[in-house]
Amino acid sequence: MTIQPFSPVGGLDGVYIGRAGKLNCIVFRLRDGSICLYSPVAGLETSGRDSLAKLGDVSMILAPNHYHNKGLTGHANAFPNASLVCSKGAEPRLKKITGLTFDPIDILKSKLADNQRILEPEGLKTGEVWIEVRTRSEIAWIVTDTFSAKLHSPGVCAEAPSMLGTFPRYGVKDAWVFKDWANTQLSTDCPTILLSCHGSPVKAPDLDAQLIGLLADAF
Repeated sequence: MTIQPFSPVGGLDGVYIGRAGKLNCIVFRLRDGSICLYSPVAGLETSGRDSLAKLGDVSMILAPNHYHNKGLTGHANAFPNASLVCSKGAEPRLKKITGLTFDPIDILKSKLADNQRILEPEGLKTGEVWIEVRTRSEIAWIVTDTFSAKLHSPGVCAEAPSMLGTFPRYGVKDAWVFKDWANTQLSTDCPTILLSCHGSPVKAPDLDAQLIGLLADAF
């Protein structure tokens, strides 16, 4: 399995991305200087630990939906003092699959920096949680299975986003509710950077319009 150590995301202070195999783990720095792991990937708790240790103490581990669960046990064991959190919608299946205990997502909310916030998409059946990070010039969305992109070399951004092929069938409960919610958020927030658990980062001034177009084609 190919390991990409954690490295900074251009244009986003305090945000880093690591990769094991085909999946990304995204790290963001919290208000107190510690870090949160968004979707920990199996293997990074060992092979990526040196690069992760340079970023700070792991205080939070976020399971962003109920499908991304294979890296949770290894990371919970590697960072026993970290709080393991998920949404209410993701908790039942996560507990059944992993046997782990999860804290409510509000624990993470209380530790976010002023330029960060949690987004909980409506109309999904996976309990997926997104993170928004704002800087003076960029607005980034960190997502799990909804959107994706082609994979390039570390540090190289993809030209355009795509939609994960399995998402509409396995991720969506009510397509109209999700599409309406997502379109409203995109039109309001106008993200310029997409960080997905699948593929390379996407950076584009018209990213919001591209994502709206993907939704229109899918639903």
